[in-house]
Amino acid sequence: MQEFAEALAKAVEASGLSLERIQHHLEARGVQVSLSTLSYWRRGRSRPERPESLHAVAVLEEVLGVSDGALTGQLGARRPRGRWVDRATALEGIWQEAALDLGRAIARVDHLTAAPARYLTVRDVTVIGPDRRETEMRTSAVIEAFEDGVDRILVSRTADLTDRSAGEIHALKSCRLGRVRRDEEHKLIVAEVILDRVLRAGDTALVDLRYTSDPGADSFTADRSFVRLLRDYVLEVEFHPDAVPVRCHGFSRVSADGPLVDGGELWIGSSAAAHLVVREAQPGSVHGIRWEWQ
Repeated sequence: MQEFAEALAKAVEASGLSLERIQHHLEARGVQVSLSTLSYWRRGRSRPERPESLHAVAVLEEVLGVSDGALTGQLGARRPRGRWVDRATALEGIWQEAALDLGRAIARVDHLTAAPARYLTVRDVTVIGPDRRETEMRTSAVIEAFEDGVDRILVSRTADLTDRSAGEIHALKSCRLGRVRRDEEHKLIVAEVILDRVLRAGDTALVDLRYTSDPGADSFTADRSFVRLLRDYVLEVEFHPDAVPVRCHGFSRVSADGPLVDGGELWIGSSAAAHLVVREAQPGSVHGIRWEWQ
């Protein structure tokens, strides 16, 4: 991706044209590309892959006065990804290969092409019932599109070792649930979440989801794994008044199988809840809250 971005940036600079003028020249040739998409291509935040985008790059070569292939030749082979592979939004927090297989099963139905997006902020609220078991997790997230045409994302959830299954996923406001795939062996679920509008590059959307649990034993932790950098993450655990632990601690891991790093004790207030705020959650890291019942 970086080779293309560098070639495009040099060609734009050499042409002396602003992105607005470049967009105007493209439109005059019947090619529609948003300013934000052009900017993302030039900065390497996304790359053209869809047929209409590849055609736009070929026309760009004419507009910028560079030789044929000067830009298209820097794209290389198309990355092996469908909407299921862009784990900035798809399969967030899931590392098992089985999750990718389930995503492939969804993408295979209509050969979805990935339209990249990322999470800007995420807030998880895990709810613990009176029997000390997790009943649900509510998630509110803000996503940003990298390219035009983002109309859905994939989300997934895996069960804890003691859970009977991965539970259910429910779409709340601003979205609806599409296709769902399950892997009973790995106790995970992957679901297609369809947004209430089609996003253009730079657009943001709110996604509110609810995951109901199927616990088989007492709960002791709540956490999330991160595939890409996340600017702001908030995790809150709400305990039933009849099931309040004696103490809570924040924790982190630099990788899914890395050593646990204690983040210190967390206050459980009169509302019987504890929370954790993470700034700049790093790719591959795990952040969560653990508690002791006695």
